[in-house]
Amino acid sequence: MATEGYKNILLVGRDADPTQGGGSLGSVLLQSLLSEPAFNVTVLARESSKARGSLPSAAKVITIADSYPQEDLVKAFEGQDAIVNAITSFSVAEQLRFIDAAIAAGVKRYMPSEYGLDNNTPAAQELSQVFKDKGLVQAYLRGKESTGLTWTAIACGMWIGWSLRNNFLGLDYPNRTITLTDDGEGFFSTTTLKSTALALNRILLSPATTANQIVFTSDFATTQKELVETIERLTGETWQRKSINTQELIPSLQKAWNSGDVYAGYGLINIGFTKGTYSGHFEPSKPIRNKELGLPEKNLEEVVREALAEVGHPGF
Repeated sequence: MATEGYKNILLVGRDADPTQGGGSLGSVLLQSLLSEPAFNVTVLARESSKARGSLPSAAKVITIADSYPQEDLVKAFEGQDAIVNAITSFSVAEQLRFIDAAIAAGVKRYMPSEYGLDNNTPAAQELSQVFKDKGLVQAYLRGKESTGLTWTAIACGMWIGWSLRNNFLGLDYPNRTITLTDDGEGFFSTTTLKSTALALNRILLSPATTANQIVFTSDFATTQKELVETIERLTGETWQRKSINTQELIPSLQKAWNSGDVYAGYGLINIGFTKGTYSGHFEPSKPIRNKELGLPEKNLEEVVREALAEVGHPGF
């Protein structure tokens, strides 16, 4: 097992992923990787990608057909120590081919597109196909450990700043409305995007202690109710409350998803994080690795202030 940090890092991502920041996760990970002098960073970009022209000059770019031909994947992966995948949540099952290519190319570490809750629990997998696919990718990686390829998945909970910008976690900032999942008292763990990216860097710099495992990070856990009350206290505004009944809505969303409604998939993912019973609350049973990774300490008020600044709220 490698004890020294990895040097050659290849990032795989896609444009416009509503559950991963409209592409912002990939861009944040890229900026963080480029900030580390020890890394030689390569980006794998699809031919149709609109982001290719705006990629930082410090990153080497390999262009590949949108279908990701296997021979081209292997060629792109050759000489890379680690593959970091930030592919869209609704395409995570495609990673099986990426993993096979990584093995063929002799890659040392594969980091799947994870960045959420614990996708190994039956309840989460039964709720959402996305959670099921992410769990299947992890199972596939476990089955390939004998090849010499190691893996690390980062489970970071949900990003509050991103959620405020993108109307997730029930937050509708423009209309000052929150849609609570049932009573809004389900706990979910949170990590900032910046700390998520920093965790990635730290894992790649010191990979020995994180091989073949999920790394759980969490700045703190909160609820929708506590979150909106904090926003109201800091802004002096009053937000409207709405609510959804998950007992009624989950079957409806699952039926719509099975009929091809992608937005129903977002609804199920939102419930997965905010309900509190789908393995998105790490603190009670999971080892939180923030301190080990040297991540900065954060609290709810601090993160909400940062989030309000990101959306341009007056006074922040």
